[in-house]
Amino acid sequence: MKKISSILLLVASGHLYGRSLPSRYTELVKYVQPAPDQGETSTCWFMASTGAMELLLNQRDRIRHPQIGGKNDLSESFLIWQKDFWDATTNPQHFIEEVVIRFNYGEAIHNSVWPYNAYNSDGTDSMQVWNKHPDFDTLPRISVPPVKTTLLFARGRRYATYVLIPDDILTLKKALVEHRAPVIINYNEDGYWHVILIVGYDDNKQGECYEIEDSECAKQGAFYVRDSNGKSYELRDYNWFLYKANAAAVVEFREPQK
Repeated sequence: MKKISSILLLVASGHLYGRSLPSRYTELVKYVQPAPDQGETSTCWFMASTGAMELLLNQRDRIRHPQIGGKNDLSESFLIWQKDFWDATTNPQHFIEEVVIRFNYGEAIHNSVWPYNAYNSDGTDSMQVWNKHPDFDTLPRISVPPVKTTLLFARGRRYATYVLIPDDILTLKKALVEHRAPVIINYNEDGYWHVILIVGYDDNKQGECYEIEDSECAKQGAFYVRDSNGKSYELRDYNWFLYKANAAAVVEFREPQK
């Protein structure tokens, strides 16, 4: 543990193995679409993938601090039923990339047309978000640009923990800065795999320990995380990522947008 913590000091400062990074990168945070609360629906894969497209659209359209129901608030349920997109030149090699490229048919549906709600009127959990809309084929579509994914690393299986190395933190931070795009990750949350977005970092912030013991917290920097819990983002300690995550991929538009 002491060895990892000492290496994290170098990671946080951005000087591991001779590379240098800014101490914070938060440019994407202002474009994050507030996420619905997925409750117990097990829809994180679709929530994160939809959130990546929403962020990229807001960034393109210069929509800062987007509101629920705004221009680029998309339906998560649409991706559940949109067929897989196969392209031999861009076919992803890891499962976290598979859903987001369903947008490469060039279409999405606005949340006002197909609302996502994980709860019944009495507050109990609802699985209706998994139901295919009876008018799926004729619902009005929104045109969206195709995306591409770049797998940063994948270590172990989707339930794996404690498989990352400290340099993976630096790799993720470097990807955020260079690509100016969200990173979709998989991690193990209390015994089940969970897919979310990382949208920034700050070496000088202290984030929640989240699913790790307080004594395991690095307290030497935090990632900005866009989960599927009804919030825009929250801060989580670097060690949360280091101990719990196992795969990460950048999501960005295939072509530059005007």
